[in-house]
Amino acid sequence: MTNPQRYDVAVLGLGAVGASALWRAAARGASVIGFEQFEPGHPRGSSHGGSRIFRQTLFEGVEYVPLARRAKRLWQQLQQQSGAQLFQRTGGLTIGPAGSSLIKVALESAQAGGFEHELLDEEILAGTYPQHAHIQGDVAVFERGAGVMNPEASIRAAVAQARQHGAEVAVNARVDSIDHEDQGVRIVCGGNEVLARRAIVATGAWFTDLVPDLALPLTIVRSPLVWFTGPDRAAYGPDRFPVFVRKSGDLDGWGITDIDGKGVKIGAGPSAPKPLLDRADDNSYPIDERDTGPCERFCERAFPGLDPVAKAAEPCMNSRTADRDFIIGIPEKAPSLVLAGGFSGHGFKHASASGDVAVDLAIDGATELPIDRFSPERF
Repeated sequence: MTNPQRYDVAVLGLGAVGASALWRAAARGASVIGFEQFEPGHPRGSSHGGSRIFRQTLFEGVEYVPLARRAKRLWQQLQQQSGAQLFQRTGGLTIGPAGSSLIKVALESAQAGGFEHELLDEEILAGTYPQHAHIQGDVAVFERGAGVMNPEASIRAAVAQARQHGAEVAVNARVDSIDHEDQGVRIVCGGNEVLARRAIVATGAWFTDLVPDLALPLTIVRSPLVWFTGPDRAAYGPDRFPVFVRKSGDLDGWGITDIDGKGVKIGAGPSAPKPLLDRADDNSYPIDERDTGPCERFCERAFPGLDPVAKAAEPCMNSRTADRDFIIGIPEKAPSLVLAGGFSGHGFKHASASGDVAVDLAIDGATELPIDRFSPERF
């Protein structure tokens, strides 16, 4: 092995969170190296397919509001500095029965964050957005500032900005092992060693591969990306069809505007049956009915104007915690590591902030954002 290079921070995995962490660490002047087993913006993990929802009406709870605030500021900063088009505003709808927990918490988070929003009653929802099937009693929280992020472009922009600030990047570099001690981390990759004061583990669905000793209770869920079209394609464009999440009885799903002519992207919600994977590397088999079936059934009930047969689909996956909350923190058993994973299928919109908070922890050992809900010690 060569003599090991030394860094303040090493970032393992350059998906949405890892790429953001690499950028933020380098922008603060830290010596930093990032490892990515494929290429930044690759289609094998959890951040691809051309679009992700960005919203701040957070039915996940008001504890996510500080993260959402920081995320919006950083995404705007990244777009401005990179010159890349990362975000398109479409507005966003959170749809569910009046008085339901979904609507209640969405309103609470919007009010706590001071985000511009409006409660649409049943009649206004049906009249303004007739694309959605009418279900008696359903209302919506409309968020004007919600829209669509381009995940691949965002990751590549963050890595490019990190490089401009002096970060080193190892691509097509699968880390063989990490040895974490109280005083630092030794990383072995392809016969080379790297030493870092702290390492940020942001390896997505591969999260537990390098830290099996921490015994984190994560499940890898195959969560495919599925697109649908209909005869009136203009009705589902960004000027007429906001991004949405909907939970009304057993109707549970989300969707993204047709921003590129590929169709409306529709996903079945967490309650839908989805294939589980033993390892992230197993997510390479072709799309089948287990992938498309739940999305097609949701589409058929939720959108009478769309053909409920999938036009296109591709694999995706996420690493899920039992409570569906993130893992962001320094584990007591491994104080030289910062864990940033378990984003459970709703982490991309927060990724810039999650990476930035991970850098707070890696450099300063603490963060001003309240992250107790995301502590790895809660398990």
